[in-house]
Amino acid sequence: MDFDKVWNWFCRLCFIALVLLVINSLLGDIAFRIRYSFPKISGTTDKAINTDNEPVQTNLKQEKFVRAYGEKNIYALKLQAEYSISGLVVAKNTNFWFRDVMRSKFDDICLMDIGIVWGDLAKDNKKLHRHWKFKSTKTLGSSRRLSWRSKPPYDKMPWSLDYVSSHISHTHLIPANPNVMGGLLSIKKNDIVKLDGYLVDIYTDKSETVALTSMSRHDIDSTSRGYGACEDMYVKQVQVGNKIYK
Repeated sequence: MDFDKVWNWFCRLCFIALVLLVINSLLGDIAFRIRYSFPKISGTTDKAINTDNEPVQTNLKQEKFVRAYGEKNIYALKLQAEYSISGLVVAKNTNFWFRDVMRSKFDDICLMDIGIVWGDLAKDNKKLHRHWKFKSTKTLGSSRRLSWRSKPPYDKMPWSLDYVSSHISHTHLIPANPNVMGGLLSIKKNDIVKLDGYLVDIYTDKSETVALTSMSRHDIDSTSRGYGACEDMYVKQVQVGNKIYK
């Protein structure tokens, strides 16, 4: 047996498989963006978004589920709390490239991540970014996280780490419909936004647990209810500036 010839054919097949994977991912990304690229503005408002206050959360006492559709599967969302968050967008992550590589059920239903700050952090984005750097990322596995680090000079830092940690949220977003998703995709870094909906636990249609949401803005690590202090939000309405999508 000519092992060199077999090895060459194996390398060619691997290369072809890689090319097909890249093409499939690119086409999938293009199709996804086309689907959500033309949202309809549901209304406008003259009322400015208030970024001073904490997110508004009203925990629900009665158990209630809603059905939600991922890109490939159907899910059951357990509504834990009515939830509204307003603030300055410091990071956004859509993670569409190579969407089928190590794709989890969580990736299938949570189509976007967003980092939002409020309070003093949201008053001046130039000042904020001069002292802090934010990034929302997804690893090759299922981990999706928001990281932030301070910039020098550290002796002139206007906010403590505790203040920043308690006035920032990394939220995994589940759109209630395609128009809401289009509105979410229109969000850009440094936009002032307001999201209304519910904090939810996510289950498959076979009652398998996909993820549990955080229920507090003060948990900070993987020991929290949300396995990393992130909120899973079912978004019913999004306001970007004065435009409303629902």
